[in-house]
Amino acid sequence: MSSILIRSIQLLLSISILVVVHELGHFILAQLFKVRVERFFLFFDPWFSILKKKIGHTVYGIGWLPLGGYVKISGMMMDDKDDKNILSKKIIKNWEFRSKSAIKRFLIIFGGILFNILLSVLIFTFLLFKYGETYLPTKNVKYGIEVDSLGEKIGLKNGDKILFVNGKYVPYFNDIPRAILFGNSITVDRMGNVIQLSLNNNKKKFLFDRKELNFFIKPRVPPIINDVIKNSEAEKYGLRNNDEILAINSDFILFSDQLKYFLSKYKNENILISINRNGKLIQKEIFLNSKGFLGVYLKNFMDLDQIFLFEKKSYSFFDSIPHGIKKAWDVLKNQIFFLKNVFHIETKAYKQIGSFFSIAKEFPSKWNWDIFWTLTATLSIWLAFLNLFPIPSLDGGYILFIMIEMITRKKINEEIIERCTIYGFVIISLIMMSIIIWDILKVFLY
Repeated sequence: MSSILIRSIQLLLSISILVVVHELGHFILAQLFKVRVERFFLFFDPWFSILKKKIGHTVYGIGWLPLGGYVKISGMMMDDKDDKNILSKKIIKNWEFRSKSAIKRFLIIFGGILFNILLSVLIFTFLLFKYGETYLPTKNVKYGIEVDSLGEKIGLKNGDKILFVNGKYVPYFNDIPRAILFGNSITVDRMGNVIQLSLNNNKKKFLFDRKELNFFIKPRVPPIINDVIKNSEAEKYGLRNNDEILAINSDFILFSDQLKYFLSKYKNENILISINRNGKLIQKEIFLNSKGFLGVYLKNFMDLDQIFLFEKKSYSFFDSIPHGIKKAWDVLKNQIFFLKNVFHIETKAYKQIGSFFSIAKEFPSKWNWDIFWTLTATLSIWLAFLNLFPIPSLDGGYILFIMIEMITRKKINEEIIERCTIYGFVIISLIMMSIIIWDILKVFLY
């Protein structure tokens, strides 16, 4: 229960930051052009609000429904009959949204999107400046890859060395899984033979048709013990951290995936395990239970920096800015590529669509500021992109109307805009409800 609470708090805080920054963009641009903002609310407040206070012309508050937030800009929508009568008599006050030029109205609406973009870039810039980046160059993955069952289904095998994805060399191993996810082909070196694997939509469905989009490949590593589980057979027979497993019975073992295979092969049997301990050969006879469980955790490639040479990049403050912009752009490109696959039904990428529940699962069960800010930056650039969609009630819908006005040099009837906005709100609400229902159903269907 505590992990659920921690994830929920992180999600709520992240959304609150995104909403406040987005609405602040509208607010600041409105103030800049001397347009009054009547209300500035975090979360929605139908019927009542948790907190509110009027300062100047603006009521600031916190609503009780944590599904977003809003600013109410004077003269942006016709709220009542008085507004319609004022508009019909062409009595428009100079502090109203409708009194401003098209370019000023465009900038006020675009302000929310702009601030979300700036927030994403700012966070990525700060993270790069503070922590830098650590990469594993593809050329340093000396033993090839280890694949899970999903990797096998798309044609990869343990020991394959990935040469190209989509005909292009991928310099860093960290980027290969996503390149495969959105690519069309993989070229591998398989025991000296160059093989090209196609990635059609029928193969991609194996990658998308799962509960989590985790990595399906990782660098192949030797079987070195990282941790011995207490009260296990391994502890009972004296295995230690940093022991390297060399053989089981007469079967030599070079890599972790081979160890997993032989442990499965010798279930319910006594095995003779040979290990290298600080250059000394030691042998132990151990009984494996019905699950083939030895009782150790093995080192992964991140623990073996003496074998895998990582590249650490540090950035000065000014260097981190362009790299922060690039990071935000790369994240957005990945999201757009994923969205493109959603519309290819055969890939089953639609199964990865989720609501707040799915987003909450992305946050760690233990508080981690690095991950929190990385996810917040990712959500911020994604929110900016979604708001560009030309759907009435989203910022993109208002922008579309203003651009039509700028092109035709004629104002669109405000009653038409209001009606379209209501329809757009209904459509967006139905889409959101459908995603929430789908997110809940996935728990039972998959």
